[in-house]
This record gives sequence, structure tokens and C-alpha cells, in this order.
Amino acid sequence: MEYSGEVLGIIYQNELNSYTIAEMYIDELEDVKTIVGYLPFIVEGDNLKIIGRFVEHKEYGEQFKVETFEKIMPKTLDSLERYLGNGTIKGVGPATARKIIKEFGEDTIEVIKFAPEKLSIIKGITKDKALEISESFIESFDVWQIVGFLQKFNIGIENAKRIYDKLGIDAINQIKDNPYVLIDLVRGVDFRQIDKMALELGTEETSKNRIQSGIKYGLIQTTYNGHACVLLNNLEIYTQNLLGVSVDEVENNIINLKAKGEIVIEERDDGGEWIYLESFYNTENAICNRIIRLNDYDNSKKIKGIQKEIEKVEKNNSIKLSDKQKEAIKTVNENNITIITGGPGTRKNHYNKINYRNISKEKI
Repeated sequence: MEYSGEVLGIIYQNELNSYTIAEMYIDELEDVKTIVGYLPFIVEGDNLKIIGRFVEHKEYGEQFKVETFEKIMPKTLDSLERYLGNGTIKGVGPATARKIIKEFGEDTIEVIKFAPEKLSIIKGITKDKALEISESFIESFDVWQIVGFLQKFNIGIENAKRIYDKLGIDAINQIKDNPYVLIDLVRGVDFRQIDKMALELGTEETSKNRIQSGIKYGLIQTTYNGHACVLLNNLEIYTQNLLGVSVDEVENNIINLKAKGEIVIEERDDGGEWIYLESFYNTENAICNRIIRLNDYDNSKKIKGIQKEIEKVEKNNSIKLSDKQKEAIKTVNENNITIITGGPGTRKNHYNKINYRNISKEKI
């Protein structure tokens, strides 16, 4: 079911996930109904188009459960006045909203969007403030148009503002021209959904945008498994299977991405070629450089007679460390940098780090 109307009041809104309970006057039913759902950024006075269904709550009765929604332009001057004055538009409160509606009436939206300088005839609105009001009004609705458009790509509403900030007022057209730009802007995006939409919008299967985005998507996917890079051959096979293109097309676009500085190819001593996203390669380098600098400092934490200190801690805490744990503590003592590894459940932190801290405290 699809309805439209005005939000009359917010009963409850969770700050963390934006789950909202609100009262809304539904135009088609000419009645006020309770609506529930995940409705971020919604405030009193907003006009919405909602899609969902009526459900019966065992305690609160009939409610409309919103599955998707879209913010729409107010249909009456009264509702427009409430919208302008609800705090959404920077620089406009209820009193200023009333003055704007009284002065411009049915032309209010046109004036705000296309001739904001006229707003300065109203007492209290300077030319600078008039432009600020216009920019805030336009941005508010541009973001919501983007929200509706992004739903086709299964991209959550929380990403709309970030995409608007990156792409600006022409975001929708830019996404239509190259839907794969979303891969660079939204982490965790469903590449297959974007690819499907791109092909439906007319993107060629062998388009460089498609293949290069598939390559970068493969590199992003490997980071979810804790890897910063992947073997060239593995990446080529993955991309071929993902996109259904030839190995030559994948190789050519890897070269293009390298030329643009978006990926880094590292040749190692064993002859293997490893591919990084440029940002991950830079991060790895920064970490390595930091470790080298730390390792070059004087070891001011070193404890002399570490074996006796370990024995003292064991006695005072009624514990017995294993040979490996003692080895780890001695290694930490001797070196500025120690990397402790091990699978989950091996208690790396509990025994190796905590016990060395106890030794340090007792020594001090």
C-alpha cells in the first residue's frame, strides 16, 4: 500500500538506528494514523510518501509499518510553513517561516530555489542569510532525491549524505553515467546489484568502468578476510568469474589502474606479484615506517634480571608460566617492538601482555 501525508508529531525515535514511531495525517484516508519503521532524519512537519502495510499491535492497535519512504514537497501553504519552520532549513524558525509564506504564498518554493535574493525584503533576512536558506532548502531535497535513487542499488539511507558531499548536486546524473562510482564511495556495497543496474542502464560488459570497478571490488573483498593484498593471478581469476570477461581485458585494466595510481603492484623476491589498493599499500608502508622508528629508540622499559622478576611474579600470584610464555615476556623485554600472533583463544593478551605489565609494576 502506498500513501502520502504530513508527519504531525514524533512519538519516539531511536537515536542509534532511527527506528521511529510517529503520527501522520494520511491524505488518501483523510485520517491520522500511527506509522512505525526506520525513518532517519524525519521530523515533525515533513511530508512523506510511504509504502508498507497496516499491522495490528497487540498493545497499541493498528499501525502502518513503513517498508520504504520518500520525502516529498508539501502540498499546502500551511504544511509548507510547518516544514520551513521545523528546524530542517538552516536560518528559518516558525516566525520566519510565517513571514516567508505570508510574503510569497504559492510562489514560496520558486523564490527559495531560484530567486533567493527576494527573501531579503523580509525583515531579519540579509542577502547572505537568504542564500544560506536557499542552499539549505535545495540540499535537503537533493539529498532525499538521492536517497530514493539509491534504493534501487540497495544502498542504505545513511550513505546518501556522504555521496552528496562527494558528488554534489549532480550526483544522480553522475551515478547514472557511471554507477560503479558507488564502489569507491560506499564500503560494503553489493557489487552484483550495482553491476545489474549498470548493465540495465546501458553499460557495456567490457566497459573500462565496469572492469576496473570489478578489480577494485575484488581487492576490497579480500580486506574483509584480513588481507591487505592479493596475488595477481588470483585477482585475475576472481575478476574473470565475477564479470565474465577475458583475462586480457582484466590485465589491460589492471595496467590502467596502476597507471592512474589507484592500485600498487609489488614484486617480491619469490617472483610473486601482489596487488594492493593504493590506500592499503600506503597504510602498510606507514605502519612499517612507524615500527622501524619505534624499534630504533632506546629500550627504556628493559628490566634487568628478568628471570628473577618472572619467578617473583609467579610466586606472588600463585601461577606457573609455560616456557613459551616466559619466552614471550623475555622477547618483549629485550625489544622495543614485539608482534605477538596466534589464533583465537590462545590468550595472547591475557598472559603475554598482562604478565609483563605486572612485572613492570612490581619492578617500579
